[in-house]
Amino acid sequence: MHVVAVDPLRDVRWAALQGLPEAGLFHSPPWIAALRDAYGFAPRAYVAMDATGAARGGIAFCEIDDPLGHRLVSLPFSDACDPLLTDPGTWVPLSARLATHRLPVTFRCLDDRFAAGEGGFQVTKRARWHTLSVTDPAETIRHRFDDATRRAIAKAERAGVVARPLEGDAGLSEFVRLHARLRKCKYRLLAQPPAFFAAIAEHFRPLDGWHPLGAYHGDRLLGATIYLRWRDTLYLKFNASDQEALELRPNNLLVWAGVLLAKALGCSALDLGPSDDNQPGLIRFKRQFGAAERELHFLRWTPPGSALQPAAELRGVLGELTQLLTAPAVPDEVTAAAGGLLYRFFA
Repeated sequence: MHVVAVDPLRDVRWAALQGLPEAGLFHSPPWIAALRDAYGFAPRAYVAMDATGAARGGIAFCEIDDPLGHRLVSLPFSDACDPLLTDPGTWVPLSARLATHRLPVTFRCLDDRFAAGEGGFQVTKRARWHTLSVTDPAETIRHRFDDATRRAIAKAERAGVVARPLEGDAGLSEFVRLHARLRKCKYRLLAQPPAFFAAIAEHFRPLDGWHPLGAYHGDRLLGATIYLRWRDTLYLKFNASDQEALELRPNNLLVWAGVLLAKALGCSALDLGPSDDNQPGLIRFKRQFGAAERELHFLRWTPPGSALQPAAELRGVLGELTQLLTAPAVPDEVTAAAGGLLYRFFA
């Protein structure tokens, strides 16, 4: 077994791994291309090859060197990016190759083997991950929703709330505005720059993978969800809502619309993505749709003698700066501009 460096955007050896069960949206070339275009990262991958020249496993990553430290991240701003392995032993040469960089390595993984200490990685955080099967008829799926969820969808429908596609650049701008406002007011966090969403749209739209939906009451946008399709799964990647319109239950309606969209696209699953353990309301919301739950692991490998304190101090300063820039008195356009300048440092 030998390991080669490849370009995950173009190399057939990385493409050969995309059929593995662990391969998903965040391993896909269009997603990786969006990260490159929006943030200027240089994505790379290591692929383990057997004696016949067949790809047996791989891991995609970006090498980042900024004021917060020199590090390898697999992959920045990606909810889960497991190593792709045809068998467990393939991880040995891949992790050894990563270790030659003598840099900290972080990734997010749904594979329990790594949470058990495989390859010397330590779990730094855990979260929940929810996926809903959509292979049954739509009404059967809806019948399995929690009673409160079915009532919420019915309430939105009776009130005249409808889910329909966000149209073109104007629709995307509406979502970005709503998203930035929610991040600032509810979570006191900066939002991803508009260029990130534009890059995702650019790379997924030609593949019939870009499916943004809005929940409208008349002409008023109450909430919006960006759905991305990759292979046989529809991913609920981003969601934002008007906090003054939650009584009309736009988010419940948007998930139901996602189920119908997934079935129309011929998908077998609707991926609802991660929820932090400190978001019990979000976890409860996803469970009420009958979604299967798994654990997401945030993992880190630190080479001996690595100096972490300066990076930790700078991350603390970045957190304090975020609190200042998301204060209620700060104009929304200033907060949004700050996200455009600073968000890449959260990788």
